[in-house]
Amino acid sequence: MFQTNFQQQPRKIYVLQRTQSQLPMNLQQQPQEQKLEYFQQSKIAHQPVMQTLQYQMNPHINQLKFKQGESVQQTQLGQQIVYQPNLQNIQRSIVAQKIINYQDDELIQPKKENAKQTAKYDLIENLQFEIKTLYKMVKLFPTKAQYLPGIVSIKAKDQTITQNHENQRVGIDLICLIDISGSMIGVKIQMVKQSLIVLLQFLGDNDRLQLITFDDDAHRLTPLKRVTKQNKIYFTQIIQQIQANGGNQISEATKMAFCQLRHRKYINNVTSIFLLSDGVDYTFPEIKEQIKTVNEVFTLHTFGFGQDHDAPMMTQICNLKSGSFYFVQDVTLLDEFFADALGGLISVVGEQLEITITSQAPPPYQNIQISKTYGNMWQKKGNQYYITQPQFASGSRKDYVFEIALPKFQGRIQDYQRSIGVLFAELKIQDPINRSIIKIKARLDLNLFNQDEQINENIYPDIDVYAQYFRVKGTEVIDEARKACEQNKNEDAEKLIDNMLIQIQKIPNVAAQCTGIIQDLQQAKQASARTSYSLFGQKQMCQMVSNNYQQGGVNSLFSAHENY
Repeated sequence: MFQTNFQQQPRKIYVLQRTQSQLPMNLQQQPQEQKLEYFQQSKIAHQPVMQTLQYQMNPHINQLKFKQGESVQQTQLGQQIVYQPNLQNIQRSIVAQKIINYQDDELIQPKKENAKQTAKYDLIENLQFEIKTLYKMVKLFPTKAQYLPGIVSIKAKDQTITQNHENQRVGIDLICLIDISGSMIGVKIQMVKQSLIVLLQFLGDNDRLQLITFDDDAHRLTPLKRVTKQNKIYFTQIIQQIQANGGNQISEATKMAFCQLRHRKYINNVTSIFLLSDGVDYTFPEIKEQIKTVNEVFTLHTFGFGQDHDAPMMTQICNLKSGSFYFVQDVTLLDEFFADALGGLISVVGEQLEITITSQAPPPYQNIQISKTYGNMWQKKGNQYYITQPQFASGSRKDYVFEIALPKFQGRIQDYQRSIGVLFAELKIQDPINRSIIKIKARLDLNLFNQDEQINENIYPDIDVYAQYFRVKGTEVIDEARKACEQNKNEDAEKLIDNMLIQIQKIPNVAAQCTGIIQDLQQAKQASARTSYSLFGQKQMCQMVSNNYQQGGVNSLFSAHENY
């Protein structure tokens, strides 16, 4: 058995509701911050047509300037862009697109296995893979069907990484997509810039970073460059030049990022994309199609700012690549959210995780099969289920929850038929350093009894299965409550949550293992109140649903005593 305390739930962070004037601002404020203008269509229907100049950084010119000791600067394109924000389809003049060289990424030597390395992580030794149900011994009844919860579980022992021992960890390719639409003007963009500069301190020589900003178009500020001590100065200069002013089209940024992933000359051990936006966007179907063209292994984390961003869409985007959604209600917490997401990346010990679960109960029990799965990570084909995960970190666990149907059984169970193999699971996972594939197998056996038989052994439920089952059932209820609130049925939402809390708390020893989901349900009830839902409730509930299914990220907590 492992002694490590594995993370079973997203971490929690308390968020203070503060007005913009109460937020700290270390950088000099621009005059325009005193009058924030939102460029979402719903808020600018009566605004006049606005003309502005499009500014863009030329990464190759700036690299040359930096090498020559000159300051980087923005390059002004000579053509005006005319915005008509109150029209559904924005009509504007088209700037001639330049062919982008995506193969200008800086040379990196991905970390490889070294015989002298003492911190090597042995996947075979440090992974635990199992499949189990709430009970191992069950009775079959001729008059009623039953449903038995179960989990497929993978756990990895922790590996301590210190900031001064970079060679102990994998190298990262990180692409940041930064919203510079008009609604980011002021505190938001300044805090993003400050947090990006803090982010540089967590990255090192073995990591590479690329910055892409987007409004109605994507702007490639830098190539994919190593985060050396010298290059940190370069990145800092680029970050300080970022300005917000424009529209909002996330698909332009993702298209550019995906092109970079496909065409980079060198590939680091681990890859991830951070998407930062505060607006409403309608391009998710396009992003979903774009991502099908990318064969590279990566995660995608999304960071939604303030009250106006599209939280359901941001969760949909991060779920495309098993990422977390961070609800940045208080922009001063952005650096902590960055640290959480980055911490998962530097701790990666396996990638391209694939689990195959096969139902193969022998006759006459062939109808004992998986009847329900929880979360969108399950894919079914025939009598098999598949689960994939891009990356897996040390000290973490993933529990994929299902229910098995035990149908009515009219026959008589004989002694030689009691112990049967019901499900067979296989885990494949790749070492991110030496690229070797590790395979581990597990099986689920059940001991079956007739209705009139006495089971002589004490039957106790598996508390671990109970806790994971209530995690996903509670998360399912939070999502149902959110949908009820969307239909203006807030009181019904609160009743759904109350009923779920009663179910969990009536079993004290189980409730003791479910403190995370209990707290989330209590927060969801508070978020379902009419006054709270429109302010932060919808986004908080989207965050909880996405992160609880993924067992990662950070869930925001709001005080019930705040004055909203």
